[in-house]
Amino acid sequence: MMGRRSGAGLTILLLCAALLAGCTVPADSSEPRRSTSMAEADIAKTPGVTARIGRAYDGLTPYLSVNVEVTEAFTGDEATLLDHVLAQVWSQDEDAPEKYVTLGVSGPGRTAETTSAALASLGLGSLKYAGSAVSLIGADLVARYGEWPGSVPTVGQELVPGTPSPRELSDQPKP
Repeated sequence: MMGRRSGAGLTILLLCAALLAGCTVPADSSEPRRSTSMAEADIAKTPGVTARIGRAYDGLTPYLSVNVEVTEAFTGDEATLLDHVLAQVWSQDEDAPEKYVTLGVSGPGRTAETTSAALASLGLGSLKYAGSAVSLIGADLVARYGEWPGSVPTVGQELVPGTPSPRELSDQPKP
């Protein structure tokens, strides 16, 4: 009796192995993966700005943590910068944002209040999180940047050194 069960078990095992061997996973035809380090490198193209993007946990709840350091070398508009940073963060597909994202901006004159004001001008609500960091709700980010992961943004003209911002251009007299 044992011999029949073993034989039947072996037959089933071999049949399953044969079926699995015939199955292949189709190649991923989506765009190449974009790492957090790639997004950080694109953010660092803006003079005076560096960022760290990574997974963090509040107890057992995962979230995405973004820390931006701004020096005196950055002379652009903070709201435009944060919009660019968040678009870069949203374009990486290494760490999912889950339900919320924390954004800490440090540097001269940067506080949770200045960050919240800049985000509000973009239509993004925020709550003070800890220190100078604020928390952004994932649904608000989806509304602004689309489903995660979003498309890869290019550096906006207003962030390129020596290029006037759209605000500066609108203040100049028309020829």
